[in-house]
Amino acid sequence: MFILDKSFFKLLLGMAIPLTLQNLINVGVGIMDTLMLGQLGEIPLSAAALSNQLTFMFMVMNWGLAGGAGILISQYWGKQDVVAIHKVIAMMYATSVAFSLIFGMVATLMPNVFLSIFTDDVQVIAEGILYLRILGIGYIFYSITSCTLTMLRSIKNVKIATYVYLVSLFINVFFNWVFIFGNLGAPSLGVQGAAISTVIARITEFCIVIVYIIFFEKELKIGKDTFKVPEKVMRGDFIKTCTPVILNEFMWTLGTIVVTAIISRLGTDVVAANSIANVVNQFLTVFIYGLSGAASVIIGNSIGEGDYDKTKRSAATIALCVGVSGVISGIIAYNIRGFVVQFYNVEEATKQIAMMIIGINSFVIVFQTLANTINVGILRAGGDVKFVLVNDIIFMWIVAIPLGIVAAFVLNLNLIYVFIIVRLDEILKMLVGGYRLLSWKWINNVTR
Repeated sequence: MFILDKSFFKLLLGMAIPLTLQNLINVGVGIMDTLMLGQLGEIPLSAAALSNQLTFMFMVMNWGLAGGAGILISQYWGKQDVVAIHKVIAMMYATSVAFSLIFGMVATLMPNVFLSIFTDDVQVIAEGILYLRILGIGYIFYSITSCTLTMLRSIKNVKIATYVYLVSLFINVFFNWVFIFGNLGAPSLGVQGAAISTVIARITEFCIVIVYIIFFEKELKIGKDTFKVPEKVMRGDFIKTCTPVILNEFMWTLGTIVVTAIISRLGTDVVAANSIANVVNQFLTVFIYGLSGAASVIIGNSIGEGDYDKTKRSAATIALCVGVSGVISGIIAYNIRGFVVQFYNVEEATKQIAMMIIGINSFVIVFQTLANTINVGILRAGGDVKFVLVNDIIFMWIVAIPLGIVAAFVLNLNLIYVFIIVRLDEILKMLVGGYRLLSWKWINNVTR
């Protein structure tokens, strides 16, 4: 049932390690932003954290689009049909740019409306408005970069993204230092400085990717002919595959925002503590999400090749690796929580809340990572997009959110119980996804 061949693990790690580095770099950006803004106190930190919910929603919608397109690209790559891949790419870019314009308008024209969903704190909203109006400018650059790198990953080209994000990290940190704190003669801009730094980093990423595609990419040979309008049948396949994935990511992100809103209403100190805990959680799951990303490509390629036995054995092996990695990550999270919170210039009560949240996350990590890998990395890559849509959101919207609202605002339960309840969906969707995985009904060849 499992694959023990060294060549498989060489392929898996050869993709997972660069993807891990990319995730680590992205988490590193979040850590540096949080640490730097944390030096200014709870208000700027909370403003950035709440403002980033819109950015997070935008990014996840793009991930959904790229994820749906990636299913088609990876399976067509297994089939070696480059012409079909070009058609998928054209539709992916057009949709991505449309997303960036919509979210960009929300960020620049109505940031106060968005922020008021999460908090009544006038200072937090005022700081958040300054942050979002600048940040929205970078959305279109991010959308094109994200789709391009996902496209390259689907054909097993994962290294260029590592270089792109590494350069972006240094750019972001350097300009954070310049604009947040007012170094090298620049004014001290606080949260505005953090937003400016992020936009500069996004533009840099975009420029590197465009240069690579034009001058160095040899497999797909992207050119002006790539962007012709595809025929109706291919458009239908794209919509059929991508729509459930985009809806999945939208509903999941909306649910995450609702959970954040629940937490936000518990106080600014809770928001800051949750921000710290989330950074720790992201940092300790980077390798596992690297495995999940590699899984989607390996599974998609093998289905495109028509080797379904390889698909089954690959899926089982990757799920086992992720389960073991999740347990290790949880143990590490629990044991470093006291050490980590000391790096933040926040009140002692905020540190204690952060330690409590990290403790809960240390248990949930194994379920969270397995749920992601099984549902997003394996089942979705197999074309089982409708099942993943239902499984990924039903427990959030029927269990975690309503029970979380009751626990927080009706029963006024202790914080620890509220946080446990809002994470219940990860456990449930992992169990249901695992059952679906072992049924093998998720293997669907979506190519023509």
